[in-house]
Amino acid sequence: MNNKTLSIGLILFSLLIVALITRDGDIAWMMIPFLTYLGVGFLQTPTMEKLQIVAKRTLEQTRADGIALVNVTLNIQNQALETVHLFINEPLQDEMKIIEGELSRWATLQPGESTELNYSFTATRGNFSWSSLQVLATDPFGLIETRLLLPAYATAQIRPQIKKFKAIPLRPRNTVHVPGSIPARLGGSGTDFFGVREYHPGDSLRTLDWRLTARHPRKFFTKEFEQEEIAEIGLILDARQATNLQIGEDDLFEHSVSATASLAETFLHQGHRVSLLVFGKTMRNVFPGYGKTQLHRIMGCLSKARVEFDGRSSAHLDFLPIRMFPSHALIIIISSLTSTDRPIFKRLRAYGYQALLISPDPIDFAYSTLGQDTTSQLAVRATRLERRLELNNIAQLQIPVIDWKVSQPLFPLVRNALTRSRGQREM
Repeated sequence: MNNKTLSIGLILFSLLIVALITRDGDIAWMMIPFLTYLGVGFLQTPTMEKLQIVAKRTLEQTRADGIALVNVTLNIQNQALETVHLFINEPLQDEMKIIEGELSRWATLQPGESTELNYSFTATRGNFSWSSLQVLATDPFGLIETRLLLPAYATAQIRPQIKKFKAIPLRPRNTVHVPGSIPARLGGSGTDFFGVREYHPGDSLRTLDWRLTARHPRKFFTKEFEQEEIAEIGLILDARQATNLQIGEDDLFEHSVSATASLAETFLHQGHRVSLLVFGKTMRNVFPGYGKTQLHRIMGCLSKARVEFDGRSSAHLDFLPIRMFPSHALIIIISSLTSTDRPIFKRLRAYGYQALLISPDPIDFAYSTLGQDTTSQLAVRATRLERRLELNNIAQLQIPVIDWKVSQPLFPLVRNALTRSRGQREM
């Protein structure tokens, strides 16, 4: 029953009380129209056995990158032999912004007739799923309601915005023994000359060094080429509330998510093996893998990543489960950092990992909202100095540090940090 039924019942009860008190038959006769109205509603109320409603949900696209427009179509069909009166209601999920269309409507469907509910929404990032559709079946007067949950399954994934990077040349100290694009400093099959060794039974005759063999008539020598293998890369995204900053609708964490997605896409496209850890109150991870399938896993994980506050376990990075990454991997941490995060970088070095820190600059991100008076500017200078000291302390551990202003392109900074240059120790 709904409010309309309760109102009619209240009117009938009031008329009955007044008729009994005044002993006036005319007042009792006034109850007949209301009783008739209520009785017809009860008699024409559809029963669960007679309701045969089928719903189907269709999405124009189920996977998109960045801010995307998703069109949803709901088709509701009456497969019963009687006319039904329906109220269709589609609940609005979090972070969905309706652009056009409607989420609810009344519909009267004859046997075999169908109706559609169409709407479009946008979302910046997230996983959206629907398992059912809520429908209310009523009598013609809308007095008695029967609630139905019709199966109507669909999913949509709005993935982070990916900025296409060019290939980033890497020179890691250790590689995975799988054919790739990185010179491994090991002799074997490849394209670049590596050295010469004595002939071993089974070596291809094409690799014989005939000139050196001619100078040593009783020996054979084989040319070796430098093997090319792939790198092991682990990405760590900081999702703690303490390191996030939101200015209006712009969120510093969203820039970090986009950077992580871009790096994952670039490294996987180059053939490397990539893994992901999202560190926060709820930790999410993707184990090492290759190719497009791994990219879909990482994008799905990043789509679910959220900043959540937890004052205990995520207070600092000491709780990072870094041993989930293969030994001697290149670990890239994307974090704005707090004052207590330096020990994790010592642990990375102690365990033999290579590391790179990409630190989005929260001061530059919020600078436009800060005051321009002398006191505010002094506070900004002091905060910048403190941040610079923290980053320098990490850099002293032989860990490249990128102080990233999110308004600037990230690719040149990453390329310069990961590319081997003269006079610098190899990454």
